[in-house]
Amino acid sequence: MNRDELLLSVNDLTVSFKTKKGMAAAVRGVSFDLAPGESMAIVGESGSGKSVSSLALLGLLPKSAEISGSAMFQGEQLIGMPEKQLQGLRGRKIAMIFQDPMTAFNPLFTIGDQIGEAMEVHGLASGKEALSRSADLLEMVGVPEPGRRVHQYPHEFSGGMRQRAMIAMAIANKPDLLIADEPTTALDVTIQAQVMEVLADIRGETGAAMILITHDLGLVAGSAERVQVMYGGRVFERGTIRSLFYDPRNPYTQGLLSSMPRVDNNAERLVPIQGTPPSLLNMPSGCAFGPRCSHRGPECGERPAELVEVGIDHASRCHRSAHIPRWSEVSA
Repeated sequence: MNRDELLLSVNDLTVSFKTKKGMAAAVRGVSFDLAPGESMAIVGESGSGKSVSSLALLGLLPKSAEISGSAMFQGEQLIGMPEKQLQGLRGRKIAMIFQDPMTAFNPLFTIGDQIGEAMEVHGLASGKEALSRSADLLEMVGVPEPGRRVHQYPHEFSGGMRQRAMIAMAIANKPDLLIADEPTTALDVTIQAQVMEVLADIRGETGAAMILITHDLGLVAGSAERVQVMYGGRVFERGTIRSLFYDPRNPYTQGLLSSMPRVDNNAERLVPIQGTPPSLLNMPSGCAFGPRCSHRGPECGERPAELVEVGIDHASRCHRSAHIPRWSEVSA
């Protein structure tokens, strides 16, 4: 696709935080492109940098963050954009669905007031019209009795209903990009499926692109077209859903898949990834995943690996991508 036709193009995004012990590199050289209407998932363990990279795009990180790189959204540079200009984009062109709606909603105001405020801030509706549209939005995301629910407070909603209300607020201004940050955290499996179905329906109606941030690879199978797997602040593997699930070429991705329950696998035990993620203040000198990797070789401790193409629209950051067993052998 022509770069002028992309909705979002991120290049070499780097985010570091000043701490008492030094600089913590949370995101290191992340790049990706997103087309209009496309859905992409960013997957990784806690601390991998997946949420920080998205918050950096919206200018929502604390002042202690040092951000560099480029993020072009509809021809405008997000990195370094003045706060007033960012405020015009947030909630209007780009909306974020946060992982904890109980803390994202203000407990002192009704759900209807808060959804309506999202429209009033951008001058798209006010007063009774905003309240009426808030009820319509709640109905759209499957909240029962929306005319009554708009007058209720966040604590009167269940976890799943709060998450639906958060989606309603995010789509209030028909944004071109939805960023969903762990949208099903703390929800049971049934409600998770319902929330993801609502997101899919909304995207079908509005044509919005989506970045889905999650630690759960199983969640993205039916919700995204492409996946980026992050570890230690870097993209370790990227590809289409099919290539990543059927032929992962990075030991970390294989480890994530091995730790997932599967209905087609008769193994009695799941296989966890041994060890812990690296410290952002003290990264290994070579591959960040090296100390935890069962396929590591001498070169893995000497220098970081580059992200190289291993197939069509498929890349892996691993010195030994060509030598590690194929997934069909590992998962058999």
